Amino acid sequence: MGYREMIKAALIGGVVTGVLVLIFSFLPIFGSCSCLLYLLSGIITGYLLTQEYLPSDRDYLISGALSGGIAGFVSWLIDMGGILLSGTVTSTDIDLTMAALLLLIGALISIIIGAAFGVIGAILYRIWIEKK
Repeated sequence: MGYREMIKAALIGGVVTGVLVLIFSFLPIFGSCSCLLYLLSGIITGYLLTQEYLPSDRDYLISGALSGGIAGFVSWLIDMGGILLSGTVTSTDIDLTMAALLLLIGALISIIIGAAFGVIGAILYRIWIEKK
């Protein structure tokens, strides 16, 4: 089992997909179904795993969850950075505690949704490879 290869594949799949989710969220067609793009993180990670070594089923699940979680976090981080830099939220709108709580909840939701869809993407890639 190659933990180093698994983490490298998850990082590449997660970061690439996190940026793509943010880019595609601005398009009207993909804005409402951008969660489906998290599937791509699992697929990319599954592909990269098969290039490095012969992964087990557990490796697909773990790396899919990692890449999806990373993709969710990256897209949330870039999105929050844009909101904070644009100045649309000021300190007079909400107090600091409530803002931190909302940011934390948003990050957790993005990570959990990304991880769930990343696992599904990795499983779909594994099934597709098996049939091939």
